[in-house]
Amino acid sequence: MSWLDDLSLELYARGVPRRERARIAIELGDHIACEPGCEERLGDPRELAISFADELATSEARSSAFVTFAALAVAAAVLMISQITLARVAGYPGYSNGISTLLFFPAILGVVVAPQVALVAGTLAAWRALRRRRAPQLPAAELELIRRRTRIALAAGFATMAGLELYVVDFSLRLPAWWLALVGGLAALAGVGLLGAARRLLRAQVIVSGTAGPAGDIYDDLPLVGSEWLRRRPWLLGALASVTVGLALGAFEAHAEHSVLEGIQRGAFEGVAAALGFVLLGRAVGTRR
Repeated sequence: MSWLDDLSLELYARGVPRRERARIAIELGDHIACEPGCEERLGDPRELAISFADELATSEARSSAFVTFAALAVAAAVLMISQITLARVAGYPGYSNGISTLLFFPAILGVVVAPQVALVAGTLAAWRALRRRRAPQLPAAELELIRRRTRIALAAGFATMAGLELYVVDFSLRLPAWWLALVGGLAALAGVGLLGAARRLLRAQVIVSGTAGPAGDIYDDLPLVGSEWLRRRPWLLGALASVTVGLALGAFEAHAEHSVLEGIQRGAFEGVAAALGFVLLGRAVGTRR
């Protein structure tokens, strides 16, 4: 076997996609043709393959985070359009006015809770990728943190668009046909964009990186006052975030609906949801170790 064959096998073993393997082989093949006998100077095929894989894994993880953030931005625009047009044209129908509560409650979870998960996880993934955009190679643990945040954001994005589609089905007998067609079509298009982002993430996940180093956490991403003190007390950060979210959204709802009671109810719901999100997903997105 030739030096190039050994390199191709090592690249394949590390999950480097065929197109990249072919590009690397062509470039190095041209170099060897112009300078016969340079293989020794190029080094051991295994070490070179490791270097290629580490750099490509870093690039693909960052790209998947950016692509996912863009797809989520489109999904967020679709959600906003659906809510603005619904409020102005037909108002928000009560949960008992749809076809079935079995459709309504999953739809509301998708429309209300899932977008917040997508916002937090997607922003954290994109922000870490942006902060580390100049690093040629990132530690394998840090790459997995970026990919994990991206996976959670994508799952929440799909849940949001699925919730919108369930909402369309549930109120298909009560809402205007044009609204149903508009929102159902836009949600489907946003879902296609999320599928494209998911494909990019799958491509990033198959490449094996062996670079050593820590993953880091949210305190590395955000310039929080007293970061080291909070890092030693992660549950305090969760409590502060939950209270802040509850108070902010409660005040907004009370102002929007001109009802303090509705504001308290919405604020309590959002605060509890934020706390549950911290408990269930905090370790995954790096808010606690």
